[in-house]
Amino acid sequence: MIFPGGGFAGYSEREVEAVALKFLAKGYQAIVVKYNLTADGPFYPTAATIGLTALSYAQQHAQEWDADPHHITAVGFSAGGHLVAVLTALGARADFLQQHGFKSKSILPFAQVLSYPVIDLTLGFPTNHADLMAVTTDETYWHAQRLVTAQTPPTFIWATRTDELVPVVNSIQYLNALVEHDIPFESHIYASGVHGLAFGDLADSRYCHPEDLAPQVQNWFPMMLRWLRTQYASQNPTEI
Repeated sequence: MIFPGGGFAGYSEREVEAVALKFLAKGYQAIVVKYNLTADGPFYPTAATIGLTALSYAQQHAQEWDADPHHITAVGFSAGGHLVAVLTALGARADFLQQHGFKSKSILPFAQVLSYPVIDLTLGFPTNHADLMAVTTDETYWHAQRLVTAQTPPTFIWATRTDELVPVVNSIQYLNALVEHDIPFESHIYASGVHGLAFGDLADSRYCHPEDLAPQVQNWFPMMLRWLRTQYASQNPTEI
């Protein structure tokens, strides 16, 4: 399940169709979740309930799509990464689910993949108070690293040290929380690269934006797929 970025105010085209096709080419079913944006009102908690609704629906209908309901992975880019980190926390809270009309006591993905994620809304993005308030006035959602618990799913996270929009400290804060709660994870912090690289190749690069081509980060996708297979195998040794 793909949650594209876009600064909470839109969807980055580079993180929609290109990402879905990349996963499809590797034999995965792909769903892009279009959550509410700040123009529609406060981002949270509505975006989280939309994401959890989509996840619950996918789990219930996965077999119809020749997919495994127990191996659904949430993939979030940038602001979509913040949403994934939040909904994987809220999906473990029976009180939140009941309050928002869900019948299940737990709605969690098998794993989460966070690409150059926004984690803490006070660590560089949003860049001003007005945009922060548009995301949410509820400080519960500001610091996704504080929402990590023993129920947080295994996590693959990558970012670049030179990200000019979402400082790499966001990813580091989340990694520290994963370590504190003994959550399985794999992380890659690349030495260079602008924000929003997606795969860093020609397929998702913008016209006349040479900075979009970043060969140094292109291996994150095959490494993530290998990591996912390792997670599957840890649950079922017969998995390849």
